[in-house]
Parts: sequence; C-alpha cells; structure tokens
Amino acid sequence: MNKKSGIFIIFILIIVTCFFVLREPEIIYVHEDEDSTVIIVRNFPITQWGKIYWWENNKDMMNAKYQLPRVDAAGNYYVSILDGSDGFKKVTEANLYWFSFEHTDLYCFNEIKSEDRCIEKNFLMQIHNGMKNKTDYFIKGDYVTK
Repeated sequence: MNKKSGIFIIFILIIVTCFFVLREPEIIYVHEDEDSTVIIVRNFPITQWGKIYWWENNKDMMNAKYQLPRVDAAGNYYVSILDGSDGFKKVTEANLYWFSFEHTDLYCFNEIKSEDRCIEKNFLMQIHNGMKNKTDYFIKGDYVTK
C-alpha cells in the first residue's frame, strides 16, 4: 500500500468516526400518558453504550425541560424512545383495517391535530426504573441493568 492510499483510508476513517460520534440527537416530540413516556428522536446514537450514555447524560435536561421521566409514588418510571428519522406519517385506511396489505405498524398521537400524526414503531430503547432504584434498559432484544 502506498502513502496516498494510507492517507486516504485514514481520512475516510476520520470522517466516518466523526459522523457516528458527533451526531447530536434531536428530540422531536414527547408524549406522556398516565404510566409511561414516549420520546421521538432523530440521530440517536447507534451503539448500545452510546444510547445508555445519552440517556444518563440527558436525564437532568429532560427533567428540567419536559418534567420527565414522570416517576410514580413507588419511584418507578417507564420511557420508550422511538426513531423519528422518517418523520410523521398520515393515518391511512390501509393502516386501519385488518385486510390491508400495508405492514407498517404505526404509533399515533391523537393530541396532534394533523393528518401527519403517526410514526413507525421502531423502538430504539426502552428504560424502566423499578425496585431499589435499579434501571433496566431494553435495546434491540438485549437487557442491560445499571
């Protein structure tokens, strides 16, 4: 391998690393009901470690800005983080009837007064804080406890 090829490969690796490390997650929408919170985000970290790190470092900001996570009397909370990268979609008849050929599973927010009020159910991470203040993370089929 000559010197130019080595420099080119290093340059590409730096660009790819910067893309994955420096992507700043953006909270698009927050929905709360009586026992859980749903957060819609763009540019969420890709790695399991990055997702947990983001949550741990942004809990205080979200508490100040959105008053969440909403903790019950026993100290429990449940938060789901969904991917909103594709934006909100319309509720169509194809999504509402069982005989549809549409396979999109949508999560819709009735409080949004627009036709575009649904997102695809693409869970990035689920967080549950339960007994003894133990936090469980469910990420792509894996449980991580902290």
